[in-house]
Amino acid sequence: MAFTGATAGYQAAAQANDTAISYAMEPNYGVPATGNYQRTRFTGENFKPTDTTQRPDEINADIEAAQAVLTQTSVAGTLSGALSYGTYDDMLAAVLGADWADNVVQNGAVVKTWTLIEKMNAKWLVRPGSYCTQAQLTFAQGSFASTSFDFSCKQQTLADADPATTYTDAPTGRVFNTVDNFVGMTVNGVAPDGCVKQVQITLARDGSGSDYGMGHADACGIRPGQILASGSTQIFFKTWDLYQVWANGTQGPIAVTVKDADGNSYVLTFLNAALRNPVIDVGSKNTSIIATFDIEGNPQAGGGTFKIQRIPAAPPAAPSGG
Repeated sequence: MAFTGATAGYQAAAQANDTAISYAMEPNYGVPATGNYQRTRFTGENFKPTDTTQRPDEINADIEAAQAVLTQTSVAGTLSGALSYGTYDDMLAAVLGADWADNVVQNGAVVKTWTLIEKMNAKWLVRPGSYCTQAQLTFAQGSFASTSFDFSCKQQTLADADPATTYTDAPTGRVFNTVDNFVGMTVNGVAPDGCVKQVQITLARDGSGSDYGMGHADACGIRPGQILASGSTQIFFKTWDLYQVWANGTQGPIAVTVKDADGNSYVLTFLNAALRNPVIDVGSKNTSIIATFDIEGNPQAGGGTFKIQRIPAAPPAAPSGG
């Protein structure tokens, strides 16, 4: 027997490394998009359909529950990833309800839904009417910058053929780390006197949901809700300055800046935020005291709650003439 070539049939199941997730924006809600799809990067996902059933309380002599009746099938899940420049700009704009303009996106009233497709085990799971209900960005010491996007979908179907005709490759930027790439945080334009240990930003579509009717189990449409920006931060406690900001009820911009190894930056700004619920306590002996605050995003005068600015790396300087 030859000792060359590969062994077949060694896998116990389809492999996660062989899966791929892509998306395309829908011109009409719930109608699967056609044509080009954008591939994305991800570290995990947990999409699933959930059936809701009801059993009539029929009286019978068999002493058994009546046949269950399907009343609704909801589809939802979370796409998780490591934050890299340009990878999740579409989804961040969607949850903010706006389009990027001059490398800035600020919350607005635009509603965007997507068709998400997932290649798995030689078939495609198709999820039209996918609405991003929440985005979360986490920057924590000891970890990479992470993201998660929650979606509510109209339905999920299984396709034998690829729904996309062409693909745009996923961005290849390097993942933001929290050592070299965390530039800093400012509160009302001032950097805290103490190292930042963690910042978490949550952009939620408060009050959003799917509507269901009769004649089909999937959703008829969505309620987009309104943007609700919140977060939290942990900072090594050195002065009472941030506590005094809370005590005075001061509101203003809170900004987080990150810059990747190639020089591309994001500035993530609560336009009019308040610090809430300070926790500054002594946990145990031989520890450094950490100050923890919740961040409450509020609209500024004239409107506007949250803004993201992306700053591409400056092009290399042209060589000087000889």
